[in-house]
Amino acid sequence: MARVAATYEINQALQDELVQEMSLAVWRAFESNDSSPDVAFRGDASIKTYIARIAHNKAVDHVIKEQNRKEVASSESIDYTHALSAHKSPDDSLDLMAALRKLTLKYRQVLALQLEGFNQSEIAQTLGLSEDAVAKRSSRARQQLASLME
Repeated sequence: MARVAATYEINQALQDELVQEMSLAVWRAFESNDSSPDVAFRGDASIKTYIARIAHNKAVDHVIKEQNRKEVASSESIDYTHALSAHKSPDDSLDLMAALRKLTLKYRQVLALQLEGFNQSEIAQTLGLSEDAVAKRSSRARQQLASLME
């Protein structure tokens, strides 16, 4: 979950908070298995996919919440675009995590799950997409990531 959080959040303190939120969401999902069939683990996917779906949903919620918070306090908040461009490795090229954070959410999700070792079918299940949609997003995401890493 820490790697997933790092994919979505640059600030270490917010990453830690996000990991806690993810863990709590997973705990609650297993605890409320009987009372909420829309999030219940039904066994039609692996535990890994189920937990990843919860973690990634929490991460997306976090990103949206942070974007909304930045819009409300735009003059006082950190400009993440500037922060990302300043977050360079010693050889002045963007590192992988910084480049991943620059991708839009739909592309970031697919690549983050691929980096976690999920196959196309598992990613499709996790994100609620078709395998074709995952393949297209993956291809476009890799192209964008390559251009960011140049």
